[in-house]
Amino acid sequence: MQRTLSPLLDKILKKWNKMAFLSGPRQVGKTTLARQYGEQWGPCHYFNWDDLGDQKRLVKDPYFFAREDREGGTPPLLLFDEIHKYARWKNYLKGAFDKYHGEFRFLITGSGRLDLFKKGGDSLLGRYFSLPLFPLTMGEVQGCFPNWKETKELLCDLPPRKDSSRELYDQLFRFSGFPDPFLKAASDFYTLWFRERKGVLIRQDIRDASPIREISLLEMLSHLIPERVGNPISLNALKEDVGVAFETVRDWVQLLASFYYLFRLTPFTASLKRTLKKEAKVYLYDWVEVTEEGFRFENLVALHLLKAVETWSATGEGSFRLHYLRDREKREVDFVVVRDSRPLLLVECKWSDTNFSPSLLYYQERLKVPVAVQLVHQRGVCRKREEGKLARWVVSADHWLQILP
Repeated sequence: MQRTLSPLLDKILKKWNKMAFLSGPRQVGKTTLARQYGEQWGPCHYFNWDDLGDQKRLVKDPYFFAREDREGGTPPLLLFDEIHKYARWKNYLKGAFDKYHGEFRFLITGSGRLDLFKKGGDSLLGRYFSLPLFPLTMGEVQGCFPNWKETKELLCDLPPRKDSSRELYDQLFRFSGFPDPFLKAASDFYTLWFRERKGVLIRQDIRDASPIREISLLEMLSHLIPERVGNPISLNALKEDVGVAFETVRDWVQLLASFYYLFRLTPFTASLKRTLKKEAKVYLYDWVEVTEEGFRFENLVALHLLKAVETWSATGEGSFRLHYLRDREKREVDFVVVRDSRPLLLVECKWSDTNFSPSLLYYQERLKVPVAVQLVHQRGVCRKREEGKLARWVVSADHWLQILP
């Protein structure tokens, strides 16, 4: 299966000759993608900091890769896996890249946001581009990688639903977009996989990267957050439930975001009065952890949209962001896609209601958003209505999500 980022890796490494920083959630497939990409590349040297032999080799001979025999033609690819766990990784990569970027190409992977570890030492600015690898989505599994221009056209004229779309959607809904449980498609495997992954994330990855002493309280926080998915999150309520200071729970939520456990959406406020300005909503990268199915459905859609806007931004098509809308009269739309501060797409999630949401219509007319979409979990729904230059859809999620990268 080709991943969404493969073509962009070509551009960064071959055309621009920059380092590619590939980060994302634990077990999302970073190492697999990197090694498969290395096999297609040709000459490739793989280094894993978690391997003691590789650690000793680097400490003893930092530029060991330059000593190995290599033939002319394609510059060898250097694949550094989990190198950010090395205390001096930043200075090391800077020196290696500055000295050998004409002879080698550099691909770096990490289980958290690599910018979390950019502390001290010389800056790597101008030497790399960051790429987040997301869980699998409808479009990626079906081999659909539209850019924004192509997606914009599809928003107004949806293609026919693929025969396999509903089965694929149900599989993602039940087993997540992480490759291993998705491909196994077994409930008992997912349960064991989830318990192991979350335990390692909290008690190994985060513990090793931060000075947290009360790791059990951070774990408690991670158990409380799935219940709050889809709603503006109150840090004051969380600090009371966990029993820590406000600043502590704020920092812990940020830390969980840095390690791709959760992501936050802030309200969109431009040109609107009486909207919420501070309260962020939270969603999980593993939506199956959300037990209430209506909010799990909303979380699945949120991840698809976040992946799309991050992909379009990474390909240089504009500055895309994902927000939500809510005012003091409690009119709310779940998601708004914004490009260069201009809202281009509204998305509302309903489990089964096929009547247009009044809030969706209100905000589309108020902000003059070209396309508004009401997604429903049930199958077989596809209805379009046009009001002048404004297009409105009520459509099944398995049909509509296939047009996103």
